[in-house]
Amino acid sequence: MRPEFTSAALAALIMAATPATAQVEAMRRFDIAPGPLERTLPAFARQSGQQILYPSALVAGRSSTAVAGEFTPEAALGLLLRDTGLTYRRSRPNVYVLVDPSARADAETEVTELDEVVVTGSYLRGADSPSPVIMMTQDDVARSGRATVADALAALPQNFTGSAFEGSAGTGADRSGRNLGYATGVNLRGLGADATLVLVNGRRIAGTGSAGDFADVSNLPSSVVQRADVLLDGASALYGADAVGGVVNIILKSRFDGAESRLRVGGTSDGGAEEVLFSHTDGFNWSSGSLVASYEVHDRGELRAEDRRATRSADLRPLGGSDHRLFHAAPGNIMYFDPVTGSFDPVYAIPRGQNGVGLAPGDFLAGEVNLTNQNEGQWMLPHQRRQSVFAAARQNLPGGFSLDGDLRYTERDYVLATPADIGTIVVTPANPYFASPTGETMQEIAYSYIRDLGPGRSDGRTRSLGGAAGLEGRVLGWNLAAYVSGAREISGRTLSNRVQTTYLAEALGRTPDNPATPFSTAVDGFFNPYGDPAANSAAVLAFIGSGYTRVENVSTVGSFNFKIDGTILDLPGGPLRTAAGVDVRRERFETEGENFTSGQTPRLTAPTIYERDVSAAFVELRAPIVGADNPRPGIERLELSLAARIEDHQGVGRTTNPKVGLLYSPTSDLLLRASYGTSFRAPSLRELYTTYQLGPAFLNRNGANVLSVIRYGGNPDLDPETAESTTAGFVWTPAAADGFRLEAGWFRTRFDDRIGNPVSENVANALNDPTLAPFVRFVNPVSNAEDRALVQSLLDHPGNFNPNVFPATSYGAVIDNRFVNASRLEVEGVDISARYAFDLGPGEASVDGSITRLLRYDRELTETSPTEALVGTPNFPARWRGRIGGRWTSGPVTLGLNANHVSGGRDPVGGRSIDDWTTFDGQIRYDFAEGWGEGVSVTLDVINLANSEPPFYDSPSGYGYDAANTDIFGRRISLQLVKRW
Repeated sequence: MRPEFTSAALAALIMAATPATAQVEAMRRFDIAPGPLERTLPAFARQSGQQILYPSALVAGRSSTAVAGEFTPEAALGLLLRDTGLTYRRSRPNVYVLVDPSARADAETEVTELDEVVVTGSYLRGADSPSPVIMMTQDDVARSGRATVADALAALPQNFTGSAFEGSAGTGADRSGRNLGYATGVNLRGLGADATLVLVNGRRIAGTGSAGDFADVSNLPSSVVQRADVLLDGASALYGADAVGGVVNIILKSRFDGAESRLRVGGTSDGGAEEVLFSHTDGFNWSSGSLVASYEVHDRGELRAEDRRATRSADLRPLGGSDHRLFHAAPGNIMYFDPVTGSFDPVYAIPRGQNGVGLAPGDFLAGEVNLTNQNEGQWMLPHQRRQSVFAAARQNLPGGFSLDGDLRYTERDYVLATPADIGTIVVTPANPYFASPTGETMQEIAYSYIRDLGPGRSDGRTRSLGGAAGLEGRVLGWNLAAYVSGAREISGRTLSNRVQTTYLAEALGRTPDNPATPFSTAVDGFFNPYGDPAANSAAVLAFIGSGYTRVENVSTVGSFNFKIDGTILDLPGGPLRTAAGVDVRRERFETEGENFTSGQTPRLTAPTIYERDVSAAFVELRAPIVGADNPRPGIERLELSLAARIEDHQGVGRTTNPKVGLLYSPTSDLLLRASYGTSFRAPSLRELYTTYQLGPAFLNRNGANVLSVIRYGGNPDLDPETAESTTAGFVWTPAAADGFRLEAGWFRTRFDDRIGNPVSENVANALNDPTLAPFVRFVNPVSNAEDRALVQSLLDHPGNFNPNVFPATSYGAVIDNRFVNASRLEVEGVDISARYAFDLGPGEASVDGSITRLLRYDRELTETSPTEALVGTPNFPARWRGRIGGRWTSGPVTLGLNANHVSGGRDPVGGRSIDDWTTFDGQIRYDFAEGWGEGVSVTLDVINLANSEPPFYDSPSGYGYDAANTDIFGRRISLQLVKRW
């Protein structure tokens, strides 16, 4: 039912005195004092020359802040309605209609028309950005069928989920390996989650992960998200470090009148990932302020590898792939060490189907290899539970000032079944089950503990706290704003049910019984590694499986910001405006841990604290050369924007980053825009100062398994990463096609001096990759005294977390995997989006779509590496990503259908093609308008209607899909009930 503008609402129907231009609006001077909308909206109509329509009941009890300065009418209206809970739609060139997007489904289809009123991308109030910006509201999240804003952001075509995403963590797709807590970050353009700056209400939040260098958006309660602005361009000139790929600014509600409860339940057709989300939000507005508070809980069950064909087994031959099972198996394999090549290879298989007692030399199977499915018992996604509370308040003060603040707290817990431990067991005749096929007095067995201990276990908890307080006002015609903010995230993880190698040696009989432990081989027995499986006692298994590791990271950021903006002078094309300010912040990263995978007592990692101060000054200038007051044929609008920022990072140095942008309208229907700027990312505290560590690993060298020692650690000599970004595009809103909007843009980013661990990018093939030669040293400690001394010194180093498993003479390579400035990346592509709203039968319809086409994603891993064209390669961004859909609303019923597309590619190993993946999502919504169900809406969402499996990819990790670009959820069904009180 539409609101009727009858005589009862005539007092609220404000008619303009003069017409306005249709698309390119003149800048006007506004001076509207804060107060009730009943008073401020008529003032807006008089000063803007626009018509604004609304029923009286819609604005009753709502108030706005002051709007003062030079703005377009649409920008001024957007600022006036900020934090009121209302938005608008433009019904004709000079007519706006106010709507409440939280109360009516038919208003939801109009929310995206706010794209031209942006805050992110400029510090000038009401100014539009010369760079492309996507605006996603809470209703957009609901229309996407996703439960949270984190999931909705992950589905954006411009976002790459190959890193800092829980769906790719633990699959081998996320090569950074930093997402220890199964968080969800944002990785615009695939430049790295640490190269996308995430803000909340324009303020920095604490980082997460093992380096504390990316933001976990899954910690934000979706019920209080008003909108998320996604700036698709480098923006260090405005926002400082980390804004290389772009900026995501998540705006939380500061005003809400009434109460709202949400309940969502869902699951998958093939089992797993069942979820329940409940939230309740209360708000109260008064004439000079507001208060809002919210609670949200979200529980999402695990997704087990055994429940999906692509992950059930690492033997992918039934799907048309290869057998990726491991020879660290159950039962195990007898290994042979070649001192010439330094390789370990399986030469005998322990026979299957026996208990490991009384084996004779002839029982071992020469030339055969046992293989075990390392995916057995594993969960692909953890069971996660999140609870969030949020509160925000705003109060107008005398003199046109206002005070606002917010506070949020989230606890997120997860549990995950991880792959079972594997290792090489050294057995001697001291073990009563010892048997040798060749008469040797020592054996090395490649072994999996899946039959003894089962899968490992990972338990994690994240606690996130953030808040801010700010003061805004107007002095002598200039807008002033100052705020302080702070955020802290505590992330801990415990890996348990792990092999304790010192205890294992005792249980095998390699070392004498330790009277300090409760275990005794005379009483509890020896560990038998020869069975399939052996009948090892519960005491033996509990003893050898008592290993664990624990780590806790704490990331903290505190900021003070001051900004001033206003008009310098009036130019023929409009007011010359500027914004300037200073930022000061302190970053802190703390880490501590405990390791009990070897030794007689747990080894503590002493608490380590890294911190630094960051200071910055910035300026932005907007110069309208041609505007509404001096248009010329072929030039309706010509506007130049300039910005620059100087930022000093303690211990790293100072950087200066400029940005220039241009807005040009040859006609009132067409807006052309372009931008160029530089950006940077400072090394994270962990990359600079993390503790030096070492550890062993078996790596392939020309088909042989070479024992290598890998060095890890920080590098205090790191330089900042730098980038150059260029964009160009247009927005076309033809007056002849009311409701149609077409936007397209080209982008290119060149990212230099990227910080990373080059070996980690291809660690499985590190000994064969010529580009990694600078980081690899082959050694022969058997015959070379210098090599033997080097390896022994590395084994003796206190940072070696597993020093006693193999002697120094067993190693064949030393690899340096510490942080360095090494790689270069160039990304280029095109974004296209369109929207058309129209009447269809008895209802209203809309069609919209967004497509991203990557033209290049070229990487040079090191200075000596060749350029790799990685577009379409598994675990790197796809060439095409897009989403197109339509909606139809008639009365209380809304129907929606969307198509999602991800292009395939080619497997670099063997050249096998990977198919495209197209899925469809559907939605049915019913809004009760009156009677017992007044204020209730019910929505049924189905994601992946056809239950389409992801295209097959013969991944070396043993998963049959590209986890960076597709997922294995299958069909997801959810039902959401919303009640507005």
